[in-house]
Amino acid sequence: MKINKGKEMAREKILWNKGWKFLHGDWIAGMKPEFDDKKWYDICLPHSFGIPYFMENEFYVGYGCYRKHVTMKREWLGKRISLEFQGVFQEMELYVNEKKAGEHKGGYTAFVIDITNFMKPGDNLIFVRVNNLWNPRIAPRAGEHVFNGGIYRDVSIIVTEPVHISWYGTWVTTPEISRERAVIEIRTEVENQLLYDTKNTDTEYQLVSIIRFQGKEIGKAEENCFTENKGKLQKTEVLQRIQTENPHLWSPENPELYELESLLYEKDQLIDRCITEFGIRWFHFSANEGFFLNGSHYKIYGANVHQDHAGWADAVPRSGIQRDIQMIKECGMNFIRGSHYPHHTYFAEECDRQGILFWSENCFWGTGGPKEEGYWTASAYPVHEEDENAFEESCKNTLAEMIRTNRNHPSIIVWSMCNEPFFTDAGTDQKTRELLKQLVDLSHKLDSTRLAAIGGAQRGGFDVLGDIAGYNGDGAAIFHDPGFPNFVSEYGSTVSDRPGRYEPRYTDGVEADYPWRSGKSIWCGFHHGSILGDMGHMGMIDYYRIPLDTWYWYREKFKGIPAPAHAQRKKADQIILKADRNKIVCDGTEDIWLCVSLTDKEGKRVCGEDTATLSVVYGGVCFPTGWEYVMSEEKGNLADGLGAIELHACFPGKALIQAESESGIVAQLEVEVLDVIEGQSEEKCEKIKKTRENWNLLLPPPYLTEAPKREQLNQISMYRPVFFSSERVGNEARNIADGSEGTFWHCGDSEKPIQLEGTEYPHWLMLDLEGTKEIREINLAFEDMIYTKFAVALAEDRGNLKQVYVSDKRPVLTHLTLKMEEQSRYICLLLSDKEPSVRKMDVYA
Repeated sequence: MKINKGKEMAREKILWNKGWKFLHGDWIAGMKPEFDDKKWYDICLPHSFGIPYFMENEFYVGYGCYRKHVTMKREWLGKRISLEFQGVFQEMELYVNEKKAGEHKGGYTAFVIDITNFMKPGDNLIFVRVNNLWNPRIAPRAGEHVFNGGIYRDVSIIVTEPVHISWYGTWVTTPEISRERAVIEIRTEVENQLLYDTKNTDTEYQLVSIIRFQGKEIGKAEENCFTENKGKLQKTEVLQRIQTENPHLWSPENPELYELESLLYEKDQLIDRCITEFGIRWFHFSANEGFFLNGSHYKIYGANVHQDHAGWADAVPRSGIQRDIQMIKECGMNFIRGSHYPHHTYFAEECDRQGILFWSENCFWGTGGPKEEGYWTASAYPVHEEDENAFEESCKNTLAEMIRTNRNHPSIIVWSMCNEPFFTDAGTDQKTRELLKQLVDLSHKLDSTRLAAIGGAQRGGFDVLGDIAGYNGDGAAIFHDPGFPNFVSEYGSTVSDRPGRYEPRYTDGVEADYPWRSGKSIWCGFHHGSILGDMGHMGMIDYYRIPLDTWYWYREKFKGIPAPAHAQRKKADQIILKADRNKIVCDGTEDIWLCVSLTDKEGKRVCGEDTATLSVVYGGVCFPTGWEYVMSEEKGNLADGLGAIELHACFPGKALIQAESESGIVAQLEVEVLDVIEGQSEEKCEKIKKTRENWNLLLPPPYLTEAPKREQLNQISMYRPVFFSSERVGNEARNIADGSEGTFWHCGDSEKPIQLEGTEYPHWLMLDLEGTKEIREINLAFEDMIYTKFAVALAEDRGNLKQVYVSDKRPVLTHLTLKMEEQSRYICLLLSDKEPSVRKMDVYA
């Protein structure tokens, strides 16, 4: 069949990131065309309410409004026009020419809104009203991340004929596959949005699917399909099969990708065209032998990854996503867990291309500590019955949206339902389990080719609810050979800043490669924003994308590359500026990673008390703080003689970056922003007439919102990880933090002595609060009166214990309360004898 000359116009997808106006606050009058937005900020998407954001526990909570104009092209008449949002946190309303065109609730998934019926010839005003208010009916209700609002991912205009291939409507699977042959099954959803029945008959269309590898056609299928003309939306699924011999199998070592071109014809007229990348591979998880990829046993080593970057919060261009994945790959790892929400669809695309296995996770999330309704430390599941149905629908919707928009990616091997859902109010645990069962069933229905995981399943019997259990914290030590597929989804959470220690973060048997363990993923890959104290400082790469020594340890283990030398403490003689690229496109997809090095005359890195002030001398790039950015050891963004920050584009042209030290050393670097208008070539575009003088630079949010103030003591130890010297079967160490009066810990026969204040304690347990907390009270409960010497100590890093209590020779009653004003992460109980049984350790903040 011939492809007509109008092929390129069959479907338009126009990236629509540039030229937006924004202002904090609820400016509902901004939907009116006559509204004056001259004083609003000029921004390019992606954008976050919180810019500039540097890991503070507080952030802006409220409304933000966006405006932009679009001209209705003549060739769009009679077609369907939609706006695609890759992610808006977390509630948005879309208005077109003062009329509400749609809304979306949920901050982590892509969605599309049809605006055809609201458009008119000529100029059209798009107004988007967004809020990031905590909502008891929207997932997540809790999380240790930060929840900045905004249109923080890409926006595109999609223009199609009324009959077209549905949004993300193509799904490719391989139901039959081996190294010798593969059957590729293509399911294509075709929809009819013709408003009127003009033909009074069903119309026949033809779908042509062509598969290529490295540009060469390797298979083709043609299928007729019918759509009903009933004046309302109709959808038809077309099933096609193509067989290929000796398929090129996708793996992290050889990330081979195929291309599917889908062509939809009405008679001989091409009316739609879509491109889908996919990979051919097969895998399975075994309860006894771990993970297999393409028929061979495969060891998984990886990291958890949050999405935010220094200064820019969650507003990360595609080049920043690409850089993050590359850094995990560069240290020799082959896996990323997308903690703890669906990431930009480009994230999975880039995992496909670079060769990284990906665990894609839904945003049903729980956190330890007080359950405060009204903030992101609430119960994972609603505590009020009237919120339950809407919340459950929210979890199901985000799961369905995550799967639909990401199901063709060969890198994705798991759909995860949640993270640590056991951190829920005591009266909601059974409803939480029932919801997870429903999510697992829904995952199977939507995609039977991948397992449904329960992420963070180390408490409450949640690990048996899915196909594979992900164990966090002490879960690797607790669950040995559980009898079903399992994964260490988090280990080694250590608060550390650059340069840190040259060591791995293996603890409690994680370093062992047991045959029944499918893989292990460090917590975590990158520093990130967090509402909970210092929990964001646990990455093996810092917030500015400079590795800690832990990253270099893994790189040497996996790739044999030694770590670089540290800086010498001496005065700097020169500043060196380096950028990962010197040209970026002005469309919100690219940024520049700028690295600052302090060196001596020989070029060896040095560090001291120098401050480096970076400034944009001229041109259209900016730091998250504007035209200037300051680095120093005191600020934490200049350490070991290195600092870095990312620049985003404002407007086209050459730009000069200057770095000047406090002692007067200067370095300069020129970069260029390319002028590309969405949907047009550079040659045809009209130049954007923007300068520093008329660019309304984004200012910090007008106010920050802190966590709720606590007037009373709050229990913060329930279900936290517990590490130990030994334990008896049935009297495990984790019992001290399970909230049950009927369980307790009793040590086993083995001894792992700890020395403290001149005394050797052969038996001990250590409660991990998973971050530094304000400790005001510790309550200990023993099974019987205790006659032997014991001590209580605090620690920040499972070492350097600080003793806060030691018993004397008199017996201690079954309960001991210690009041204090301390900050610590670990609470350690040390025993000189193995006889005492410890019932509970409750910690209050």
